[in-house]
Amino acid sequence: MKYVSVTEVIHRIKDNIQKDYRLQSVAMEGNIIGLKRASNGHYYMNLHDDNCSIRAILFRSRVGRSMETVREGDHVIVVGAVNVYEKGGTVSFIIERLFSQGVGSLQAEYERIKGELERDGYFDVEHKKDLPRFPWTVGVLTSRTGAVLHDIRKIAAERNPYVDIRLYAIPVQGSGAEIKIADAINRASQNDALDIIILARGGGSMEDLWCFNSPAVVKAIYESPIPFITAIGHETDTTLADFAADVRAATPTHAAEMAFPDFEELEMDLAVMADTAYTQLLAHIEQCRKNVDQAGARLQIHRYREFLALKQEHVAQLIHNAGRQLELVLSEKKGSLASLQASIEAMNPAALVRKGYGQLEQDQHIISSIHSISKERPLHIQLVDGAIAADVKEVVIYGENNR
Repeated sequence: MKYVSVTEVIHRIKDNIQKDYRLQSVAMEGNIIGLKRASNGHYYMNLHDDNCSIRAILFRSRVGRSMETVREGDHVIVVGAVNVYEKGGTVSFIIERLFSQGVGSLQAEYERIKGELERDGYFDVEHKKDLPRFPWTVGVLTSRTGAVLHDIRKIAAERNPYVDIRLYAIPVQGSGAEIKIADAINRASQNDALDIIILARGGGSMEDLWCFNSPAVVKAIYESPIPFITAIGHETDTTLADFAADVRAATPTHAAEMAFPDFEELEMDLAVMADTAYTQLLAHIEQCRKNVDQAGARLQIHRYREFLALKQEHVAQLIHNAGRQLELVLSEKKGSLASLQASIEAMNPAALVRKGYGQLEQDQHIISSIHSISKERPLHIQLVDGAIAADVKEVVIYGENNR
């Protein structure tokens, strides 16, 4: 039986929890017990109901004014994610937002929109696309002035400076931002040159990130034919855009690492593949050599030589016969050609002229009959080396007395 370490078990638990999106964006209600504020400003507590209890932490950066009126035993609504504290092997709930009872209207709206979109299939796993292994152009949708763009460009320069980045500047919060974000997604999705699209912004409150929960943004991501990565807020922030994306990154830096393959790793992969191909080629050549040797051993060389000699003799006879046949055909064709040449020469007007014949013309028309001659017009006699102009004094038509 194979044994595993405690560390490996805890790592598996944490990995499974972090991969389950249902545990990474949870709205939960319960009663606070054991509320403590640490000297560093963090709040520790247990949230419980009638049957169960879970340890919860509200870090100082997320406190704001939410804890001003909260007391031990209060009923609250919290939004956050389940996490595993590896060293202690404990499961904790990391609180991102905390509301006293009755103050959870925004979260209720979030859940309502999420439920509708989920029922319509916008979060279906079957629809998600794989990221390309070797992207050449990456579209980035984020603020032009934020730190996110700087971080993505920094990672790209470190990992693969040959990949082109196309920026689609967008507002990342505020009224009407969701319309501009959806429009930018649609424009980027129509660019056939893009291999991957990243939608990213830094951390913020639920209100700050609310534009990324818009159905228009979710539908634009869903309809994009280009693989989509979202990196919105902190790791524990999960918007509806994250559910619709093909891949959700914990941070913008993580998104850049997913989108830009490490060039040095690619070089190493190519070196390994080249070495493997070379080894396989040598093995193939060696196998072919063995096959040839085995075939040669099975072949009876002396009988093969006799067979070749017979074939060579047969081919030589065929060539001899073909040569004789060609000579006969050529001789026959030469005779036909000579007869044809004699016939053509006999019909040559120049030949007739050289024998003493001439060609008669009157008014530039060739005279072929005595009836065509007029006594009033001069007559031209064309010889081989010149022409004679003559007047017609008399026209005699055989068989008639008229002149």
